[in-house]
Amino acid sequence: MGDKLAIVTPAKNEAKNIRNLIQGMAKQTRKPDLWIFINDGSTDDTVQVFEKELGNHPSAFKNTIVQRVDYEDVEKSYALGPKYSRIIKFGLEQIFDLEKKNKADYDFVGILDSDVVPEKDYYRSLLENFRKDSKLGIASAARQLEDYGSEIITSYVNRSFAPSGFRVWRRKCLNDTGYKISVSQDAVSAAKAIMMDWKVRSFPDLEVRLRQRGAKFGYEYYGKSAYMRHVPYLYVWAGAARMFLKGKKVDARQYINGYKEASKQKVGRIDDPLAIKYFRHRFYYKLLGK
Repeated sequence: MGDKLAIVTPAKNEAKNIRNLIQGMAKQTRKPDLWIFINDGSTDDTVQVFEKELGNHPSAFKNTIVQRVDYEDVEKSYALGPKYSRIIKFGLEQIFDLEKKNKADYDFVGILDSDVVPEKDYYRSLLENFRKDSKLGIASAARQLEDYGSEIITSYVNRSFAPSGFRVWRRKCLNDTGYKISVSQDAVSAAKAIMMDWKVRSFPDLEVRLRQRGAKFGYEYYGKSAYMRHVPYLYVWAGAARMFLKGKKVDARQYINGYKEASKQKVGRIDDPLAIKYFRHRFYYKLLGK
């Protein structure tokens, strides 16, 4: 139980979500040893709400180093693609700097987006799964409870993927794969990990609550991201069909349109050879259990 956990949370104009975030973290049966909260140029009272709510739970975080840092990017919009990975990379560098300063190593490193609330045993359960399997490199919950306003829709992450917004890395896996600025770094890092013989898993017995995916920018972004990752069009259609059958009809259409529009505009695509190989032959690797 001596393993140390560090978490990075990016936030831009997330004042309405911060209270739930902190309350969810305060209830964790295994809290992070270090929590880096990154204020990405918020123009609302994100920072004030964060500090006030944190102060309402002094005993909950008495063994957690909570550090708020400000980040200013040249791009002022909501964090997507390369900007999101720049913010996360900035957060990871904060962790690495603190390690050198305090002479403390963090064995596990995770990301927790501001709109995500993990169940109370989330980090305890993930770390237990890491201890059970030395080849597990990246892990997350599989069950997502998405808030669509009028209803909560439950969806499941693919078994061999761990979304960036609530994932945890084994530090050695993160060291092996690295973290570089990319249009879809969560997918790239997962693909590289798999190709380097690490396991990437989402666990169906774990859940997180979050706002509707694509609520801030539309599901076209995910279709565009699929194109950028060299995902074959057939796979995109299959993914859209699954969304449609789950009642996400608008999301399915936006997903397809995003891919087609990106292809038409010939937007830039990832250039990591290992990741490209994985996405182009994804079905084959899934048959191998990767």
